[in-house]
Amino acid sequence: MKISFDMPPATPDSSNDLSVRYAASRRHVPRWRWYLIVLAVLALPVYYGIQFIHDLLVVSAPGFVQMQQVTITAGTAGHVLFVLPSGATVKSGEALCRIQPYEQNDTIAASRSNRISKSALRSLQTALNLQARVVVIRQNKVKALKKLLDEGAATTADLTEAQEQLLSAESSADQSKAALERLAAQTSVLPQVTEASRAPFTGQVIRPLVYPGQWVSHDTPILTLLSHSQPWIEAFLSPKDIRYAHPGTPATIIFSNGQHIPGVVMSVSAEASRLPPQFSVFSSTRGNTLRIKLRLKHPLQLHDVVKDMPVKVNFQAWP
Repeated sequence: MKISFDMPPATPDSSNDLSVRYAASRRHVPRWRWYLIVLAVLALPVYYGIQFIHDLLVVSAPGFVQMQQVTITAGTAGHVLFVLPSGATVKSGEALCRIQPYEQNDTIAASRSNRISKSALRSLQTALNLQARVVVIRQNKVKALKKLLDEGAATTADLTEAQEQLLSAESSADQSKAALERLAAQTSVLPQVTEASRAPFTGQVIRPLVYPGQWVSHDTPILTLLSHSQPWIEAFLSPKDIRYAHPGTPATIIFSNGQHIPGVVMSVSAEASRLPPQFSVFSSTRGNTLRIKLRLKHPLQLHDVVKDMPVKVNFQAWP
């Protein structure tokens, strides 16, 4: 048996001597498609290669913006009358709250003495008013007797007696007035309202910790105050990379908005510790770290930063 095969077409554009017209896109494949495929295949290796080179040249560490913050205490025992609200801005030396101080024994004695003194003052004032009226009456009587004496209708004895009565009334009035003044001077008053500890620096109240009417002791926290001084950066570096962060070493601080600000290492902690819990959610760093304090070379606008805001700190890993 003889097997015969069909002859292949002489050209790709014909079949059995019939012309076959393919679309232009099927005849020629654009080169950019091949480039796109090659780029997609090489993108991941190139990315990891760049990261590897970057890690060889730069050591990165998580960092956080730090600002001076203090907790103000009452400084005296008593009831809170007023405390600044959250967000209030104060200058150095301004009062942060007002407290009615409380001293148990002195307050009870002062209150009791105050009630007694007020009653005595009212009685003395009433007596003094009556004596003043008596003095006026005696003075009018003396004037009338002098006139009658000139007319011959009164005797000298009558005038002398009236003058003695006037002197006696004036003496009694003077004694009552002196007693009233002494009692007023001796009247006990309740303790005056005093101000709690004043602001140690210019800053802003983060949050009040007490409310008006609350009883506080001398060491009760009143509020938290944040300073308006320039912030600094605290970075947490692995101990194996400590050679890249010495005092005076330059670094670059990268903020979440992409801003790059140069900084300088100010100090390095002498012991390693774990990353604080409040910062661990912002970083994948685990294990012991060293605290690195950095100073920013360029000042920041205070409204652009927030305390404990996460940043990235890059240290140079080459000489």
